[in-house]
Amino acid sequence: MLNKTISRKVRIPKIAEIVAATIRRQIITGEFPPGHNLPTEAQLIEQFEVSRPTIREALRILEFEELISVSRGSHGGASINDRSLSFATRAMGLSLQGYKVTLGDIYDARKMLEPMAASLAAQRRPAEASAVLYKHIEKGRVALAVADHIPDHNAEFHTILVEECGNQTLAIVAYTLAGIVARHHRMAYGKSIADVPSKQRQQKNLLSQEKLADLIAQGDAEGAEKHWRHHMDKAGERFFNRFSSKLVVDIMEDQ
Repeated sequence: MLNKTISRKVRIPKIAEIVAATIRRQIITGEFPPGHNLPTEAQLIEQFEVSRPTIREALRILEFEELISVSRGSHGGASINDRSLSFATRAMGLSLQGYKVTLGDIYDARKMLEPMAASLAAQRRPAEASAVLYKHIEKGRVALAVADHIPDHNAEFHTILVEECGNQTLAIVAYTLAGIVARHHRMAYGKSIADVPSKQRQQKNLLSQEKLADLIAQGDAEGAEKHWRHHMDKAGERFFNRFSSKLVVDIMEDQ
């Protein structure tokens, strides 16, 4: 659990934060669509009835969040960026590092999240989810025919599974964790030939992925969840448990 003292003080937001929050909502709701420009600095000053420094601070907040891009100079201005999860990904990564989260902690969370995602995929979109998974599995077979190991393919499979489950919140969590999951897989599969699992073992892994896709295609939510929980347990014993105490910050710096 997070060991934090709850402050009794109520923090009053700065005017620039309130302005930024208003513009942020307009961007998120589509009032200011991607590719379009925000009103000029002078127009924003008139709209919000605040000073130029306050508007500029608000724009800096939105620029830091990667919602806008600001061009300086006489012909400059603020344009709306396409939607991106890169800010959320970076924030998640920094938070996990700051709280000294271990890979074991992340893998435990994934063992709870992924079987649930498999169940949801089978319930909500069996045809669509299984089609994407089958396509990725075939790419893995092609890759394994010419490579010794395919850690990136396996990491991507786990991310795709959650992204295809039909729940946006879980999909965003999977996306933000994708980089860490990929590093974890590369580490588990080893950096030396001696550490790399045999092609036979990796082919069995692909068969397990295919079985999951079959269960999802059949709409067997209970079977998909049970199979993938067993898969994650076995994979943890075989590949990941020896790295369970390693900190996220360590693997983010190592690679």
